[in-house]
Amino acid sequence: MAATAQIERPLSVAALFDRYHVGWETKDPDLIASLHSDDTVFALHDGTEPVTGRERLREHCRQLFATFDFTQEMGRRLYGDDHWVFEWTMLLSLTEPGGAPFTARVGMLDVVTLNDAGEVVRKDVYPNGREMHGAFVRAGIDR
Repeated sequence: MAATAQIERPLSVAALFDRYHVGWETKDPDLIASLHSDDTVFALHDGTEPVTGRERLREHCRQLFATFDFTQEMGRRLYGDDHWVFEWTMLLSLTEPGGAPFTARVGMLDVVTLNDAGEVVRKDVYPNGREMHGAFVRAGIDR
């Protein structure tokens, strides 16, 4: 059998999700940003302005990980040719104003769109507004 050159192909959407998820699980802003396009848009649908551009996203993730201690509970994943949808629960470690720690559970939904090169061009994150608001009120956080 003749040796053939390996043709580099973009990862499958499921494989891209797995690699991307490692970045969030390990809280690695560099890994996360490396999987986004230069002109990426990251929109958390909580009333804040979207983050645009890879470098701004990297800094946004650094600040997010420095501000909030959270993990993810995996839910359903749905894959298309150029996107994935991911249902998950954020387990957010917070403290009540009196000092008592608690863990808030906030339902989340990510819709992620990829370009032909396999880069994330847009990530829309939809939190359960009632759960997020309740957690922040309990922690005395004004958002």
